Amino acid sequence: MDNYQVEHPKWNNKEFCAFLLLYSALADDVITEEEKKMVLQKVDEKTYHEILEELKSKTQNEIKEILLIYKGLYFPTVARKKELLYLVKQEFYADQDFSDIEIELYNKLKEIM
Repeated sequence: MDNYQVEHPKWNNKEFCAFLLLYSALADDVITEEEKKMVLQKVDEKTYHEILEELKSKTQNEIKEILLIYKGLYFPTVARKKELLYLVKQEFYADQDFSDIEIELYNKLKEIM
C-alpha cells in the first residue's frame, strides 16, 4: 500500500456498506436494478449517487485503503468481517449471477478483510 493518507468522506456504517456494495456491484462494470435496490436498502437515493461518484473518483489503491480504514472501524472482529463478506456475497447474488469477475473480487476482498 502507498504511504499516503487517502482523502475520504466520513461515513457511518451504512454509508460504508453502501460503498462496499457499489464497489462489488461494479465488478462487472454494470450495476443491475437488483444490485441498486440492495444498496438503496442501506442509504437514500441522494447518498447512493454521492457514494457512487466518490467511488468512481478513486483508484484501486485508494479504494483498498478506504476498505481497510473502514473495516477496521466498523468490522474489527472476525464475526463482523464474516458479516461484511456475507453482505458482499448477497450483492453478487442480487442479479442471480455470481460471475467469474465477481468471484475473483470476492476472493480478493476475503484477503484484505
